Amino acid sequence: MKILLAADGSAASFKALDFVAQIAKPLNADVTIISVAQAVPVIKGQEGISFEDVANFEKSIAEGMKKMARKLLEKAEEAFLEKGIQVKTRLEKGQPAEVICKIAEEENFDLVVLGSRGLGGFKGMFLGSVSNRVTERSNVSVLVVK
Repeated sequence: MKILLAADGSAASFKALDFVAQIAKPLNADVTIISVAQAVPVIKGQEGISFEDVANFEKSIAEGMKKMARKLLEKAEEAFLEKGIQVKTRLEKGQPAEVICKIAEEENFDLVVLGSRGLGGFKGMFLGSVSNRVTERSNVSVLVVK
């Protein structure tokens, strides 16, 4: 069995991680943990803001998102290794729900697991409900952990 575990650093994401850690060994599952760095949209063309300023700002945000995602993947991998479970990790860029669905289907995963609620507040405003989107769009079975 191949499991794709989506991780975003939220409390629900860590619950999903714990759940997969419990079922991975008995199922002899191959687990891949994915984190998708999403750039925050920036309004362009505002008076007094140069395109260079916008580009630098977007690059800074993208680098910050990637850095957070890498740290998250390292922490998640460490949690599995402590339980004697080997996992693969991957960092992707784009719209999280779209990337998760695409990889799950193209790479023949049997199950996608993710938390019921992702990042909230300011971050959630930009991310939307990834779990809802994945559940609606995925051609692969999806397990949402609460």
